[in-house]
Amino acid sequence: MRITNKDSFPEIRSEPAWLRTWMIRLVFVGIFGLLIGLFYVTPLLFYVDGTLDAEEIIRFGIFYYPILAWISFLTIRYFKRIRGNAVRHITVNREGIFYEKLNGEVESLRYSQLERSNAGVVVDVFSETLYQYGPTELRVFVNRKEQSVLFGTDAGYSYYSGNSRALRSHFIQGIKLFRPDLRIAQWVYSNFYINPETYEFDKKAYRETIVVVVVFIILVFLGIDWYMRHRFGQGLFF
Repeated sequence: MRITNKDSFPEIRSEPAWLRTWMIRLVFVGIFGLLIGLFYVTPLLFYVDGTLDAEEIIRFGIFYYPILAWISFLTIRYFKRIRGNAVRHITVNREGIFYEKLNGEVESLRYSQLERSNAGVVVDVFSETLYQYGPTELRVFVNRKEQSVLFGTDAGYSYYSGNSRALRSHFIQGIKLFRPDLRIAQWVYSNFYINPETYEFDKKAYRETIVVVVVFIILVFLGIDWYMRHRFGQGLFF
């Protein structure tokens, strides 16, 4: 639905996608548990393969396992400490975006807080990939500094937000309506697959990108297979 004025701008909240939530949790717990298990089991493997004898393992374990137990305790305590700051719900309305945390606090980024860009920058709202192979984030200016606007809840402590794209596009549309003085970069719409007319998720453009990426990956692997076949006489797959 296209929103054309401030009065018709609705409030939307984050919605849980429980299947993805539990998949993320299981993967995280599995990887974390495997790492912890390896730290505890590895010394015993040296005893099993005969590298160390029982006496050496005992002497080593006297120092190793208490230190490992202490590190495990600090890790668990750290996760408990940051639990309260986990984002439980996200709301986007005519005032801005609001982050409800597990500890009851609510942080917000209001449209009124957004500022014009620094000297030399021609846009005020843009998207940027901050780290190599990292996610692309929406960036704005607050207190004369660049700041990312996040739209994901904490899957570990709350749930994975299944409508994060809708929250993002709704927030961008809110900027367009309530802060028409701010310049939104045109590439924001293409990077996040947002239809600039309706502010809905552009499924067609997203699917086309996925198809291009898949075809490119297939061509790369076929090229590697062709090279190995002609260079070494045996292909990678066939």
